[in-house]
Amino acid sequence: MSSGKYGAISGAVSRMQMLENISEHLAAAKTPGYKKGMVTFEARLGEAKSGLATKGVNYSRLTEQEIDFTPGHIEFSGDPLDLAINGDGFFQIQRSDGSFGYARKGDFQLNGNGTLVDTNGLAVMGSGGGEIVLPHSDVDIGADGSIWAGQEKVGQVGLFQFADTSVLQRIGGEMFRPSGDIQPEQHPDPQIVQKNLEASNIDMMKEMVRMTSNLRAFESTQKALKIYSDMGSKAAEIGLVQ
Repeated sequence: MSSGKYGAISGAVSRMQMLENISEHLAAAKTPGYKKGMVTFEARLGEAKSGLATKGVNYSRLTEQEIDFTPGHIEFSGDPLDLAINGDGFFQIQRSDGSFGYARKGDFQLNGNGTLVDTNGLAVMGSGGGEIVLPHSDVDIGADGSIWAGQEKVGQVGLFQFADTSVLQRIGGEMFRPSGDIQPEQHPDPQIVQKNLEASNIDMMKEMVRMTSNLRAFESTQKALKIYSDMGSKAAEIGLVQ
């Protein structure tokens, strides 16, 4: 097979992976607190280590996905249990295995026991640890996460931060966990906005432009593959002995 054909195949595969990344973004564009994962292309030059770079073939591949934690717009929802984070920080969510995940998706609700949970039914952790149990959903929540039922403080939503968000890995659409044994710190100055939700940080227009560009590039790699296939067929015909 022509070395150029290998390059075209690697380009086609990379473009397909990029289109999957874009499709994931478009599907999650309306998910509160969703953070997009960005990937870029890099080239691997064959035979570069051997000093034969001039004879090398460029193969393209996608880099590892990096999560973009740029905040989304804060939008009014009107639900008293909807919370948005103004600035940095994460809500702490207890997963079914007992470990903790971290998310900015704040569309919370009460389960049958009055426990504050996320849309997956997982408990939202308080500032001092432990679940948050409320008498009812008609509560006032301050910027520091304190929860008031009339004049009585009934709980406080915890807000946590990481010195370096690059340690976070996605474990679900909108949930993350730190690598290794890294632990977050309690946020010293939480800014929580009640009755609001943080929108995803996905720009629909930019994603559509990216999709169009990658579709055209994918079509180009297909044409290149066809050209190389035709060249191989012609070369085989020339070599036939009549």
